[in-house]
Amino acid sequence: MAETVDVAVVGAGVVGCSVAYYLVSRGLSVHLYEREAIGSGSSAHATGSLSLLGAEFDPGPSFQLALAGYREFPTLVPELEEATGMNLLYQRRPSLRLALDEEEEAFIKSVMPWQQEHVAMEWIDGDTVKQIEPRLSEQIRGAVYEEESAQLDSYRLNLALAQAAEKKGAELQLRKVNGLTVQQPSNKLSGRVVGLRTGDGEISCHTVVLASGIWSPQLSSQLGFRVPVRPLKGERLLLRYEGEPLSVLISSPKRGHMISRLDGLLSVGSTGGRDYDHQEAHLDTQYDQQPTEGAKLELLGRALDVFPELAGAELVQQLAGSRPLSPDGKPIIGPVPGWEGIFLATGHGTKGIHLGPITGQIIADYVTHGGCQSPRELPVPTNDFLPSRFQDVESPDFTASGLRTEE
Repeated sequence: MAETVDVAVVGAGVVGCSVAYYLVSRGLSVHLYEREAIGSGSSAHATGSLSLLGAEFDPGPSFQLALAGYREFPTLVPELEEATGMNLLYQRRPSLRLALDEEEEAFIKSVMPWQQEHVAMEWIDGDTVKQIEPRLSEQIRGAVYEEESAQLDSYRLNLALAQAAEKKGAELQLRKVNGLTVQQPSNKLSGRVVGLRTGDGEISCHTVVLASGIWSPQLSSQLGFRVPVRPLKGERLLLRYEGEPLSVLISSPKRGHMISRLDGLLSVGSTGGRDYDHQEAHLDTQYDQQPTEGAKLELLGRALDVFPELAGAELVQQLAGSRPLSPDGKPIIGPVPGWEGIFLATGHGTKGIHLGPITGQIIADYVTHGGCQSPRELPVPTNDFLPSRFQDVESPDFTASGLRTEE
């Protein structure tokens, strides 16, 4: 006899574990399926940056989602730390978004008018930047000073979400999902997904949520809808620097981030979706966890441009992995067109940590209410993220969204 559960969530990264956490918090029985281990995909190597000012967010629904996602963490982090006893290394500090050349300055200033409507920020000149952090490069032309940004350890967040969901009653299944069990559509009626197939048997469920990142297309293709996500590789470095930690969180459109973590390490990166000169998108066709010497040298060069004192720092770790990128750079959240009982939560690109918890809430709203009707009345127009926007796109182009990513 097949196992039966209210909701089966496929994928135990931050997005999948967030979905499981919020669903089980609403009283549903939830099984979380993972082919390898918790956080074994994109989430394990992520920076954990929760910045609102990156190039990945556009004015309108994209930024509204980012803002709602950012506002989840001050409540969620204490909840998870109390439930699990884990320290998520969560920090909230001012930030500097640096411009080292004319192109960076022009870009930063071009988006400031609409960003200032939502974020406490101002443009400061290079001399003022040096007053805030005297060790930074003389090349800096200026920066946006943001009163608060945030960062945490993405892998710890992932583990805490999984553990907290389990404590509430969710069940983690380390099993690969091989396919979906479906009732085919008749006439003009929608088909329905009624379960999963694994190597150990079938699971019967009312709802399936595909949150398996770059692997989501493998299952959705069975429904005649191949999820348009493509792997975007990124690499970053963890350095041991003996000087005082940076007092601000630092980013730059071309040079990525520089963050003094609460564990004493300095995070530098990422290669993001392009090389240093913004010429080539790091798109691939499969998951890639292999660090490269070229990326290491590029990242160290960028870091020295910003913070020359790092010449004597020690390289502790180089991390690499691929993130699920959508063609328009926005996440894919909601029901699969033409089918009932199945939802997607993927395509977050470099912002899966930032947007994971808010995605979990949106999916929980769909499952329990049929739409975004959260008790917190989240100001997110979810129609802009529906999978149906790609229903008639035969050959999606990922180049533009790949080039605009910074992490």
